[in-house]
Amino acid sequence: MAETEDINAHLWSLPGSSPFQVTTPLRMLDGHRFSFYSNRQFKMPTDVYEHAASDPDALAAIATKFITEHYHEQVYRIVALERYYSGDNDIHYWFANKARNRADNRIASAITSYITNIRVGYTFGTPLKFTYNVDEDEGKNAGEDLTKALDAFNQRSDEPYHEKIMKKRLSVTGRAYEILYVRPDTNDPMVKPIDPSNAFVVYDATIEQHSLFAVYYYPVRFDGDDTWYVTIYTDENTYYYKPMSSPTSELVFDHAEPHYFDAVPITEYINNDERMGDWERELDAIDAYDRSISEMANNQEDFSNSVLVLTGDVDTPTHKDANGNVVKDQPSIDRHSLIMWLKPRIVGGGLSGQGTTVITPTAQYLTKSLPANDWKIYTDALMESFHKYTNTPDVNDQNFASNASGVAMSYKLWGSDQERAIQESLYQRGLMRRIRLLTAYWQKVGAVPATDDPNHITPKFTANLPKNDAETITTLTGLSNTGDFSKETIREMATGVTGVKPAEEANRVREEQDEDPTISFASPFDAQPGQGVAVQQDSKPDDQQPDDAKPADDAGQVPSGGKKPVGGDGNGEA
Repeated sequence: MAETEDINAHLWSLPGSSPFQVTTPLRMLDGHRFSFYSNRQFKMPTDVYEHAASDPDALAAIATKFITEHYHEQVYRIVALERYYSGDNDIHYWFANKARNRADNRIASAITSYITNIRVGYTFGTPLKFTYNVDEDEGKNAGEDLTKALDAFNQRSDEPYHEKIMKKRLSVTGRAYEILYVRPDTNDPMVKPIDPSNAFVVYDATIEQHSLFAVYYYPVRFDGDDTWYVTIYTDENTYYYKPMSSPTSELVFDHAEPHYFDAVPITEYINNDERMGDWERELDAIDAYDRSISEMANNQEDFSNSVLVLTGDVDTPTHKDANGNVVKDQPSIDRHSLIMWLKPRIVGGGLSGQGTTVITPTAQYLTKSLPANDWKIYTDALMESFHKYTNTPDVNDQNFASNASGVAMSYKLWGSDQERAIQESLYQRGLMRRIRLLTAYWQKVGAVPATDDPNHITPKFTANLPKNDAETITTLTGLSNTGDFSKETIREMATGVTGVKPAEEANRVREEQDEDPTISFASPFDAQPGQGVAVQQDSKPDDQQPDDAKPADDAGQVPSGGKKPVGGDGNGEA
């Protein structure tokens, strides 16, 4: 994840560096981390917006106010969280005030990326499936055009990877944005993720919270200069403004284009109602962990530079001066030499002149004991709290066995599943809004009939868990033998094992039976109650298998005008 392309945003994200933070802490753990307005959702009265919506200059004046607040109050929080994910933790900027000859290691932990990557893989490691649910009063082929168009869109946009990027940003910053647009000179809609530090959505003040407009502003550095581009999206048009030197400069209108999505084409996804990242609540503990392991490294390094204490005399050479007096050289200790000559020191009897004392020479290092066990207990407790309070499993835990049964694994992932259930519900709202916007566009260009209802599309999430194919096959065979489940359902469940889509598998079965009617084709996916499973014979080579049905190309021309459908964008999900 690119942290940011704006150097000011990076500098403001550092502890105590932003002029917009409520405090300027000298030490890493002092004061408030972010301001009160750092995660505020933007809203405004609908009537005020409607007066400005048709005027690009009036709309720009409103948008500039939100851009200024977003850039000054919210960007530094977003960039700080992205720094932590990239391993640039606040420990790197810690004011330790150590002496020059003392070790000053700054070790940043990678627990943030561990938690985020686990969440991304757990939720979207297995690609989403989109199915069209047909009502009883609809025809058998209802939704077929919409399904084909959606499949082509997902393939064209690399939808599985797009979902992973969106989930990663949700996990890090608590919010994620995507934009729908149409490729130039085509009727092919596309979807792209947008960095949360460069975009925001403004909602109305009603309980439904419909999107009024969205802003996408970003810097481009060329030839040593930063140029800012600003684009505003309403429910009908895209307004482009001339490039400028600062994101808060006055916007100068350039031109506008209709986008034909019938709603604001930028969708905001949220990780939870608070719009917080998966580990944002644990930032204080992460800082404490970084300080602990850094100080442990400092003590180890300082230990290796311990002070050498000598008692007795160092054997030094002697010589005579010009008057014939014996002169001793000052002891010269070579720190790079492996040998040092020591000799006993003879001390006279003092003022009484009685007796002498012989001091046996010694050499030892002056050190302090390292509380290694105490450090380990402390750091282990912090690490345990990370996994506990973020509901992230510790795969290095000895109790997290690789051969645990499915039930045992479910109990270990119970906390993660609670988080996933909530986040999937919120993510599905964004997915459904994406599908509604795409359907509106496809119906305008004639690629999808008006009878296809996007609300009949159901996204299906599948947790990416360790697989036990043998157990899955046994379960499928048992379900098939009961006779209570359709072949299509069985084939869909078997996709995780075979990697073959249900429709493609059904086509293969029919083709092989048509080619040789004598073949008795039976499998756990076709067996009837009481039947065994026969061995498939004379299967066709892969290069002779029927090709997947290719989705129909988008056809038709974008209408030049027409009445916009009445109603909001349905973005009640905030």
